[in-house]
Amino acid sequence: MSGDEGQSTPSPEGASPTFRYDAAVASFNAGRHQAAGRDFEALLRDPALPDDLRDNCMYWLGESHYARRQWLDALACFQKVLEHVQSNKEEDARLKIALCWLNLGDTGRACREARALVERFPDCEAAPRARRLLERCPRSD
Repeated sequence: MSGDEGQSTPSPEGASPTFRYDAAVASFNAGRHQAAGRDFEALLRDPALPDDLRDNCMYWLGESHYARRQWLDALACFQKVLEHVQSNKEEDARLKIALCWLNLGDTGRACREARALVERFPDCEAAPRARRLLERCPRSD
């Protein structure tokens, strides 16, 4: 068993979206990826979720799919992160998009995404991983 028994993290009655977000991230970090995914999905349906957490919830929902090797679902989530203006998760989402394409067997798209990340955000935290991915790419992509 992967340590993900599928149980959502219990939240106090009427807990704020911020509290529930923090609990879902803690659940993910504890290896309860499926439960965390359900918690992020529930948060995304909550109209009280602040806009500045919406892209973060979408990013972590993508991470929960990625951790369970659900590449297409993860890819869709990471692409939705990019729809948010000034997302603080943009660089990480772009790296994960490249990695999703790599895991889906589309090296060309993976390389193009990694190259675009490095060109647009050369000094971001995700750039070194994108550069390592680019070392595996043919020069013509």
